Amino acid sequence: MTQHENHHDHRSTPHADRGDVSTVTTSPARRYRGVGVLALASVVAVTTTACGAISEALQDRGSGHTRAFTYDSGADGKADEGLPSWVPDDASDIRGVFRTTGDEMILTMDADVTSLPADCTSVDAGHPLVAKPTRGTLTADDYRTGSTLEAGWWTAGQEQDASLQCDGWWVGTKDGALFAFHPELKAVQVEDQPDPA
Repeated sequence: MTQHENHHDHRSTPHADRGDVSTVTTSPARRYRGVGVLALASVVAVTTTACGAISEALQDRGSGHTRAFTYDSGADGKADEGLPSWVPDDASDIRGVFRTTGDEMILTMDADVTSLPADCTSVDAGHPLVAKPTRGTLTADDYRTGSTLEAGWWTAGQEQDASLQCDGWWVGTKDGALFAFHPELKAVQVEDQPDPA
């Protein structure tokens, strides 16, 4: 058993129309569905695994419906379905925070921007930072344009400094590290969060 394992809730959202943002209260099933974990499932996993690794890998932040997680490598995170496919396999020291009731996630990792896939597009006047919905009838206007999540390694507003878009993620570099942001739906309630770790 590796040091950083996550338990995943693979249930899909019980909404008849996933394009109707007025009914969105939980995250829809995503390709990288690994980080959508319920607190009860975490407790069960910790008590039923010999090493209790989930308690080390996934920290329930207590309020604000947010969770923090870590991975040793991009390959580990993708094998665990906890990271999107564009994350380089050799990325290391991966830290993230996500909202359990929505789509937003922030990431930081040690990785070289040149190791990103060729289909990541540069941000410029013709390709501005916008949300890129992949389900239902959602449009970019259904999403917020700024991060609402907090972490000690994330500076408020840094998502606006992204220089690339990889799938629906805004990606850039800061202080030698790669960072990424996935926008949140406007329909999702943003609650107060604990002090960032």
